[in-house]
Amino acid sequence: MRRAPGGILHTPWFHLPWTSARVLLLLAVGSVSTRIYLQDVTIATYLRVFFPLFGLYGLAVVSVFRKRPGSSSCLRLIVGFAVVFRLIVLFSPLVLSSDLYRYVWDGRVQRAGINPYRYPPEAEALAALRDTAIYPQIIRPVLPTIYPPAAQMLFALMTTLAPDSIRGMKAFMVLADLLTIGVLIRLLHTTGSDPERVVLYAWSPLVVFEFAGSGHVDALMLPFLLLALHARLTARPGSAGVLLGLATLIKLYPAVLVPALYSRGERRFLCGFGATLILGYLPYVADAGARVLGYLPGYFGPWEDFNGGLRYFLTLALSPLTTSARSIALGLCAILLLLVALFVVRRDMTDGYIQRVSYMISAYLLLVPTTFHPWYIIWLLPCLCFSPSWGWLYLSGAITLSYLAYIQSYPIVPISIHLLEFLPLYILLLAQGVCQRWPSPLRVPTAAMLMQQPK
Repeated sequence: MRRAPGGILHTPWFHLPWTSARVLLLLAVGSVSTRIYLQDVTIATYLRVFFPLFGLYGLAVVSVFRKRPGSSSCLRLIVGFAVVFRLIVLFSPLVLSSDLYRYVWDGRVQRAGINPYRYPPEAEALAALRDTAIYPQIIRPVLPTIYPPAAQMLFALMTTLAPDSIRGMKAFMVLADLLTIGVLIRLLHTTGSDPERVVLYAWSPLVVFEFAGSGHVDALMLPFLLLALHARLTARPGSAGVLLGLATLIKLYPAVLVPALYSRGERRFLCGFGATLILGYLPYVADAGARVLGYLPGYFGPWEDFNGGLRYFLTLALSPLTTSARSIALGLCAILLLLVALFVVRRDMTDGYIQRVSYMISAYLLLVPTTFHPWYIIWLLPCLCFSPSWGWLYLSGAITLSYLAYIQSYPIVPISIHLLEFLPLYILLLAQGVCQRWPSPLRVPTAAMLMQQPK
């Protein structure tokens, strides 16, 4: 690195986090692309906007992870533009998902003093709550809600503060998403990692469009999940259990992280987690009984299959051999997930809690989902800030191809899209596992590597 006249630092452009010109270019392209999206809101337009932005995002991620030690910090720029990107998309109409209408409806039901688990939206008991703006937009109103108690409490709170407002609900999701960025930066500091790596999450087009654009409830879950991880890293197991319990009460799947955050022989973590779940369900189970599970049991039925990964390919392979191919594939995946959980519990703690969490989330995403919507991968992205993976980074872009299914009258993801999404993921993960010593643009420099670099 040399200093040029005028005090400007000169290095190869690829090694700079980014110059001001590149930042402005990214912002300009993102803003113009989003304006096009807002003016012509269709799924096809969204895909034409998403993939160029994902390419620019990839360059930003590579630039940060290859940053030379001693380079000037651009953390404020990263966070500032992360806020700008979300504000731009916040005002877009709902196109990719209508889940927000169900959130608002569940909040409205609770404001009326009714347990949201007792009746589906089309029930006659809720007829007085129907309107022409929210109710007609609810997908499958014949089905009861699937969202757990903490999510329901937050829906009630948000619809109290911003009654029947879709944009208000989205704004709360954006605030939670920004909180996630703040907690992630704190985690990076705590572990001695470069806080600028937060760009991998903060600038992800998938995160921006799915949280600020579609307002998925996963945005409310992530801060609690990362706070649980931070509590675990700072030797507060009881708090970690409570926080993981709260994350699970918003979206149930964080429960698979119990093996990752549990330390053998330690009771405070399990007690905090279990007590939080019990206390969360108590207010709703009193007059809902078994119905407090909502639509959850039906969520694993074959009618819910959409864009499945490994389970889908296993089912295809077993179909010529048995009529129970789907059930066998699900059983095999469940056994594999259990084996991963046992491996994680027994794993030497030198790997650290973050690596254990990454193992469990990766295994869950590979094995469990019968339905794999694009936003389901987002909870893995914070882990990639610590341990990057080309395979998962690729899927965080390619998973958006599943929206092509909704251009058809009946949403079925063709096998060609399945292969385009998941086959490169499996190849890249296999290559990463077998060839961990290969140099990579995302590889974190070790002390020995830094000592060998030319001055």
